Amino acid sequence: MLSRLAESFYWIGRYLERAEATARLLAEHYHLTVEDRSVPDDVAAAVVLDALSLPHGTITSPSELVRALLGDVGNPSTVIGAVGAARENARSVRDAISGDVFESLNGAYLTLTRGLMAAASPGPSMHRVIERLMVVNGAIEWTMTRDEGHWFLLLGRSLERIDMTSRLLDVHHEVLWPDTGPIATLRSAAGLTPFLRTGEPPTGDAVRRFLVLEPTFPRSLLHSARGAEEAARGLQSQGNAADATLLREVGLMRSRLEFAGLVQDPSEVDALAAETQMSAVDAALATADAYFRQAGTIVWSH
Repeated sequence: MLSRLAESFYWIGRYLERAEATARLLAEHYHLTVEDRSVPDDVAAAVVLDALSLPHGTITSPSELVRALLGDVGNPSTVIGAVGAARENARSVRDAISGDVFESLNGAYLTLTRGLMAAASPGPSMHRVIERLMVVNGAIEWTMTRDEGHWFLLLGRSLERIDMTSRLLDVHHEVLWPDTGPIATLRSAAGLTPFLRTGEPPTGDAVRRFLVLEPTFPRSLLHSARGAEEAARGLQSQGNAADATLLREVGLMRSRLEFAGLVQDPSEVDALAAETQMSAVDAALATADAYFRQAGTIVWSH
């Protein structure tokens, strides 16, 4: 596979995951701030924007936060920008993906760019966007062949999921909203029902440990690290030369989480989450070095 095609598949996975995670966080955080007025609006906006590495100097209300996180097509760190960037990458590999995938992704983009801000409540609007993105991911799972493109997309999705779950934990809802914050964090990761099935009370520490170390929950750091390693080994099985740096990074990341299953100390869980996030960054750099950066042309001399 050409490096530019591989890179497009990789970034489709990353941008789709970024858009969905940001939309979920925005929907739940907005409801939390308007229903519980114990935290000043500027503080509530700042904790989210800091976690997402977005500027927040002039954002002091929930409505301004909605506009900032929805963003525009020029900023791929926002919902609209991420969906638009995924759509542009899909256009570049149009002949390598199914029509269902592209049409569903295009539908999600049009949903976001046609009158969404006129909606009365951002919460239901975000849930409509999430539903559209779930259709996109369903089309990918049901119609995409398990070839190199699929493995690059899975790798991008897994690394982005690690990053976005780590950023969600950085918001620390349970600190500002001790009673409702843990539930909001779980809802932001689509993890409320899976967590309740464990039988544990939804305390801040229990929720954070669940999102880091739960092996059966798809958005936990452990499960996402397993997905990244599976993708790296899937690329190897497709005949690609295995990159030692990438395999080592995702393998160490997965094993570090897997063998930390008995960790109970909240500070150790937080340190493990931060370390995993940095490992995901290193794995992304290793992926770019191994597969996306061209060596250049050979200049023959006489």
